[in-house]
Formats: sequence, C-alpha cells, structure tokens
Amino acid sequence: MDSEFCGCVSDKEFNLRQRVLDLWDEVVELVEVKSWDEFKDEWSDVMWGVGRLLGNFMGKAYIRVWGDGLHVDKMIRRMQEHGCVRSKRHLVDGKCCSGK
Repeated sequence: MDSEFCGCVSDKEFNLRQRVLDLWDEVVELVEVKSWDEFKDEWSDVMWGVGRLLGNFMGKAYIRVWGDGLHVDKMIRRMQEHGCVRSKRHLVDGKCCSGK
C-alpha cells in the first residue's frame, strides 16, 4: 500500500511509542467532534492509527483495517494535490518532508 504514497507513510523513525501517541491524539480529536460528519472523518483517522499500530507489530508501515477508508481517500487526494499524504500545514516550505 505505501508504494502509492510518499515516504511519510513508511517513515522508519516512527516507533511503537510514537504510534501510540499519534493514535491517542486522534482519539482525543474524536471525542471533541461536534457533528456526525466530523465523527466519521475522525473515526477514520483513529482507524488509520490502529492500522499503523498493528503494522508496527508486523514490521509494516500500515495494515488496512475496517473503517479507514475516508482517511485513505483523504491521503490519495493530498497525493494528487501536493505530492504528500500530510495536510498542507505540515509541509516544509510547501514540500513533502520525506523528500520522496
């Protein structure tokens, strides 16, 4: 899966602690939603985090899990728009921080 995305998905510097912290951040955002559409979007982000955590245990960048589709679609759109899975606010001088 990560071959279709930039290096940010398969970044090897992520470790178990970082993946747990990233997942926790997404759970916090889920709790703070104010609409059904926000809930669906944040739920998908949480599921992406679960897939990243599971992937960590299996030596992979990511494992597809139920409920991650909205997040994956968002990443595909971002790749088409600016060549990085991250939002524009996380780009470095307008470019992907992975350099790939």
